[in-house]
Amino acid sequence: MNQMIGDRPILFEPNSQHSDDFSLSQMVDLIVDTFGIHIKPHYQDTLKKNLLTRIRALGLCSLNDYYQFLVAKNQLVPGAREWQELISLLTVTETYFFRDQGQMSLLKNQLLPELIERKTVLSLTQCNAANGEFYRPTLRLWSAGCSTGEEAYSLAILVKELIPDNQTWDILILGTDINQPAIALAQQGIYSDWSFRTTTQEIKNRYFRSHKQGWKIDPAIQAMVTFQPGNLMQDNYPAYASKIHDFDLIICRNVFIYFDFNAIAQVIDKFYSSLTPGGFLLTGHTELHGQTIEPFQFKNFPQSAVYQRHTLLNEHKHSKVLNTIIPAAKFESRETENSLPSLPSLGTGFDVSANTQTLLDAAKKSLIQEAYADVIQIAEQLIAVAPQDFQAYCLMAEAYANFGDYSQANQACQQALQISPLAIEPYHLLAQIAEEQGDRDRAKLFLKRIIYLAPSSVTAHLELGSIYEREVNEKQAQKIWRSLLEILQNLPQEQAINSHNQQTTAELKAHVLKHLNSTSYEP
Repeated sequence: MNQMIGDRPILFEPNSQHSDDFSLSQMVDLIVDTFGIHIKPHYQDTLKKNLLTRIRALGLCSLNDYYQFLVAKNQLVPGAREWQELISLLTVTETYFFRDQGQMSLLKNQLLPELIERKTVLSLTQCNAANGEFYRPTLRLWSAGCSTGEEAYSLAILVKELIPDNQTWDILILGTDINQPAIALAQQGIYSDWSFRTTTQEIKNRYFRSHKQGWKIDPAIQAMVTFQPGNLMQDNYPAYASKIHDFDLIICRNVFIYFDFNAIAQVIDKFYSSLTPGGFLLTGHTELHGQTIEPFQFKNFPQSAVYQRHTLLNEHKHSKVLNTIIPAAKFESRETENSLPSLPSLGTGFDVSANTQTLLDAAKKSLIQEAYADVIQIAEQLIAVAPQDFQAYCLMAEAYANFGDYSQANQACQQALQISPLAIEPYHLLAQIAEEQGDRDRAKLFLKRIIYLAPSSVTAHLELGSIYEREVNEKQAQKIWRSLLEILQNLPQEQAINSHNQQTTAELKAHVLKHLNSTSYEP
């Protein structure tokens, strides 16, 4: 018996079963191609019943008519009304705040603090040439498949807790979902008690206020989050126009459980390209089971697996620094062949832990002897077996700088900083190189970076104050000398400043006082 819409029958006759099954198969394929959503065989009867509601609503007669309607009307563009209706039938919007306490603890106590420290450090290497000020630190987080917004707002609350002065940062917390009605609810920021089933009362009271429909997110937290529709399968990422690029963290949880295997592979490839070097991808537990995650560095924490985009150091492991072959004509050692220490073989039996120190000692000795070609050769041998050795890159950088090859020296310094972002040694050399090249602004930038990381650095204060004096910037010079004087007053007065400068603290203090008294200025 036919079902009727007005006086028009919906043709699901028994003799049309083959055609009907074919149309359902076409719809399943179309859904996979459009959304990546895989409709498993045992759910296809339910899908067929759900599609019948749309067929009735549109006044169509069959599954084939519905399929042709979607294709003929070119409905595959994001936001098309019928696809939005269909998406509502295909997706589940069930979520809640701080879902998965283990992963939230990992974000709060490890991943986000690591990102915040890294981005703070990075911001102090970037200066606005127009006004000489440091750029604000940035943090970019993406909740992909955010549903009604609880996950994105949870991230915002964590960031607020970890960065109380977040107004001084440039922060993007982005939530995207293919379900536009869900996005609309997220933008309203109003939730029922069911969304708080694992949220502490303290957090609820601090960041939400009572509302006639439930609880409304605090306006300051709401302002931290941007929501927009997005189709993980069809949209191209990175996408600069929609701000989807260079993320420090992408969270995509309880999304891939609905996806086709090949669709997951395509999306994680897009995620990799949309992360900044060192950025993290966090998915639901086991959601990437069976997938090739080779581009990512896999990190297994007690709370969850995490996938990290390689740093530039690892991505460019075949870069110029790592594979430089030193031409003999260019780097002629000042020592005889016999001066080069006997180095351990780097063959199959090479014991890294036992021999890296031998290589480092040999490189340091060669540096003291000004055998810079030897330093580079030894450092390259060390990097070949211990690519994360910070000192190897520092020694290589200093050797290149002494050869006058500042490009290679700069590159080696950057490699060292990738390994140890909080180290000051590379910045000292970068400042010296910048001064040698006449770039005082860049030199000042690196010296300020050192002072931020090591506020009691005597050398950095001395060099920065000297630059300001040469620029006849009396006010800034005096400011630096005063800071240096405070540092010196707290040091043993007969102590040498460092191994390179045998001047005592008392002698340097007298020198600084002389500078301070040589000119008067209005503070």
